[in-house]
Amino acid sequence: RKVSTSSRSRGHMRAAPKRLAAFYSVLGVSFIALLLRTLLAQPLLPFRLDDAEWSSTWLLTTVADYYVSTLCLCGVIVATDGWRVGGLWAALCCVLGSAFACLWVVRRLLQRGTLRLAGS
Repeated sequence: RKVSTSSRSRGHMRAAPKRLAAFYSVLGVSFIALLLRTLLAQPLLPFRLDDAEWSSTWLLTTVADYYVSTLCLCGVIVATDGWRVGGLWAALCCVLGSAFACLWVVRRLLQRGTLRLAGS
């Protein structure tokens, strides 16, 4: 039996949210594992800023935390603005940081008057 291209693409579109949910689930669980490992190996308190190992461990954990959060926001940006424009904004957020995430929020507020993603 021949399956039409449109049927395959509809099936692909239905599978995409599940794959994305799996991706974000793995991302979140992986960060929780990293955070727990860091907390067990190098407790956050008391701060030991003069300890290079403690500082570098927490620096790397903080960088991972930033990128996990940024990838979540990038998913919203790409879903909202499409692959071309959203991909550019996502790249800017990932490479140049939170200032561009703030600029995207300001742009969205000025263009659409809201941060709401869907009418609810």
